[in-house]
Amino acid sequence: MKINPNHVTSHQKPVQPKAKQDDAKKNESVVQQNQQVDKYIPSEKEQSVTYEKPAFKPDVTTIERLKAESDQAFEQLRNLVRQLLKEQGMTFKDVLSGEKQLVVDEATRLDAQAAIEAGGEHSPEKVSDRLVEFANAISGGDRSKFELLKGAIEDGFAQAKAAMGGTLPEISQKTYDLTMEKLNNWKEEK
Repeated sequence: MKINPNHVTSHQKPVQPKAKQDDAKKNESVVQQNQQVDKYIPSEKEQSVTYEKPAFKPDVTTIERLKAESDQAFEQLRNLVRQLLKEQGMTFKDVLSGEKQLVVDEATRLDAQAAIEAGGEHSPEKVSDRLVEFANAISGGDRSKFELLKGAIEDGFAQAKAAMGGTLPEISQKTYDLTMEKLNNWKEEK
């Protein structure tokens, strides 16, 4: 007897080869997918909960210039004191320990006086200008940062006050007052 794979009796279903069965399943899946309708739903802008780039960027060039100017002014003052100590055969440690007393000669006193008088690098006017210019540069000109900047400056002066025994020298208090005045003026500028 011969077996014919295409021969089917009435009570049997035709048997398809495996490849044809797989193709039939794929076609059936495609038909089902085609019956599903894609629908366009526009997205809504959601408020980001992550960090967003600030609209204002710090003025790095100004910050670097101010830092260089501050470093230079500090170094000049430090060298003035160092030279005075050297002439008297002393070191910073000698003076800070209180073991020796520093005598300031007239030339050094005049140099120091010039540095803190109007127009001098350590005058209240120039120091307050630099502080406000730095605040403006670090905030990128963003006046909404006013309270944060003001608080940081107040903290700095409070730390200086504590380091000086609870009272600022007159020149430091004048610098603080000018800084706050100039900072308020910056905030109000249009």
